[in-house]
Amino acid sequence: MPIRRYLNNHAAFDHEAINAMSKALEEACNVLHINGQAKEREIIATRIIDLAREGVIDPTALRDRVLSETKA
Repeated sequence: MPIRRYLNNHAAFDHEAINAMSKALEEACNVLHINGQAKEREIIATRIIDLAREGVIDPTALRDRVLSETKA
């Protein structure tokens, strides 16, 4: 599922960044076994968006950061 539904302002990110964030969201949710849990998925998406706003755009880096934070 694309991350677009969690973005308030699509124009803040280019197509490449949105694709990277979407990939990171899917991969992180798969690892965490978050399938239909809307609230948990939104939390992960929000964190990915926050990291992207800080300049982290690589999908692997986004996924790994979110996963490392969930284990803390």
